Amino acid sequence: MTGVRFGFLQEPTQLTFSAGCIEPLNDHASIVAKLLGHERAYAGWLYPPLKAVCPDAREEKTPPEVSVSFALPATHRLVMGEGHPSDDAANFFIALFGMLKGLRLQRDTWQHFYRCPLQPRSLCDFLATDREIIEALNLGAEFWMALPDDAARRLAFGAIHWHLFAQLYDHEFERFNAQYMALDTCWKLATRLHPRLAKGKLSHAKRVQELGKELQIPLPEWALVSDELHASTLSTRRNELIHEALYGDQPVGFAYPDDGRVERELTCFVARLVLRLLGVENEYTGSSSTTRQRFGFSFPAQGLQSLQPECHKG
Repeated sequence: MTGVRFGFLQEPTQLTFSAGCIEPLNDHASIVAKLLGHERAYAGWLYPPLKAVCPDAREEKTPPEVSVSFALPATHRLVMGEGHPSDDAANFFIALFGMLKGLRLQRDTWQHFYRCPLQPRSLCDFLATDREIIEALNLGAEFWMALPDDAARRLAFGAIHWHLFAQLYDHEFERFNAQYMALDTCWKLATRLHPRLAKGKLSHAKRVQELGKELQIPLPEWALVSDELHASTLSTRRNELIHEALYGDQPVGFAYPDDGRVERELTCFVARLVLRLLGVENEYTGSSSTTRQRFGFSFPAQGLQSLQPECHKG
């Protein structure tokens, strides 16, 4: 079985978890060396290539423009076990593995739209060992098999994908808006997993409070709802951006909010939320999202689950 090729991961990580195994390609070292030495690789990131604009007969020159998309070479392959044969399952585990590595990992030939990170832990605020990553992947496999609902599975993959993608936008208002979309996706998934949340119709302002309470994630101050305004800093910023094209009390692009930490902390909160929904209950998912600290990813003392099956060269 050849498995599904994906990348880009410069570490030669090889691990086995309950749904399959991940291993580097045979020419991993040369692929990594070539890309890290590329002219567009800089300070741990790869930048989009330039291409000529569509020719215009009335013009004498064809200036370059940034390409709409570009691909990175595969460095690893995922071999799925017998119980997880679908493409959707492979996409989910590649995305989850990428999140645990702090990267946006993708199947071979899938595209990037903006600059993309080459250094692990670029898109996360935690440090997970391979054994801790295996445990989280095992929990992801349990989630996948316990919920054979294609809609819920799509929500889980979409939340991971968009949480990572959102961090690659250039502007703060873009990152905030995209991360809020990932938050909305988590809410939809949570109402399927936690029936209490599905009862009644909660406003956007109150959803984050209920998610924090239900999943036991420390709630940031900007998510607290004022009894007088029936809104939070987060919901107010979201409503102004979506409905009034305002950000920082000015038309988009003319100001930044006085407190620029909300976008960064929202990103950290969504990461904890995604992992909690998949069943990851550890030091990280129970920690505060309002610091710049990099957290450990250790699990409770009962230890890690057993590993199975073995990878076979194809």
